[in-house]
Amino acid sequence: MRLLRSSVAIDALTARRWDAIAERLRSNKSPLGDLGGGNHFLDALEPYGEDVLYFLIHTGSRNESGLADALVDREFERIVQWARDNRAAIQEAVEQEFGRLDLVVDLPHNTSEALPDGSVVVRKGAVRVRPGETNVIPSHMGGDVVLVRATEVVSDALCSLSHGTGHTVSRGESKTYAEAYDFVALRKRILIPSGVSDASLRTEGPFAYRDLDECLALLRAHVEVVERFVVVAYMGHLG
Repeated sequence: MRLLRSSVAIDALTARRWDAIAERLRSNKSPLGDLGGGNHFLDALEPYGEDVLYFLIHTGSRNESGLADALVDREFERIVQWARDNRAAIQEAVEQEFGRLDLVVDLPHNTSEALPDGSVVVRKGAVRVRPGETNVIPSHMGGDVVLVRATEVVSDALCSLSHGTGHTVSRGESKTYAEAYDFVALRKRILIPSGVSDASLRTEGPFAYRDLDECLALLRAHVEVVERFVVVAYMGHLG
């Protein structure tokens, strides 16, 4: 997960520019710069506290991630680095449209950590955050995102935090909920690239995810909120 701050105001974001980034990523032939599928995305964010555009990149490691589970060694680290390079390549695609972006936080959610006693902590779908360090927690494409700072209590959880609120239903069940969901209203609230169909979003709609504030209530001893953002544009399932 990579959070980036731009130097432009919110009104710099237009449908034309958002579509241009989507097309740039679609036409990319490099192995890097690939958003991937599932719950991976690029969001444009509006902070509650300032009129500056932010971007959030959440990608997977594609086929590389399947190698990681059995390889807690240099190969694991290579895969984590690949994912980091992939996020950087997507950042470059956004910068071609919006100029230089400043890095706020960049954390992988698949890591291994050797402990002094010889044991190993493998984090799958969680980030390593020590007290005082920051993490970003998104909810869903129509919900808010928070930048949080870990408290001392995070040490009791092996310095691990969630990288999102998580699904409330299976992907199969999500398709059933999507049949009654108003995607037209969703597209009026947030920008979605014109080439992304409603059908491709059936498993990723807001109805599929936990509520952000409910999750923050569970984490209230572990984190303090630094900044909160509204999702103003979503990009995923580019095909």
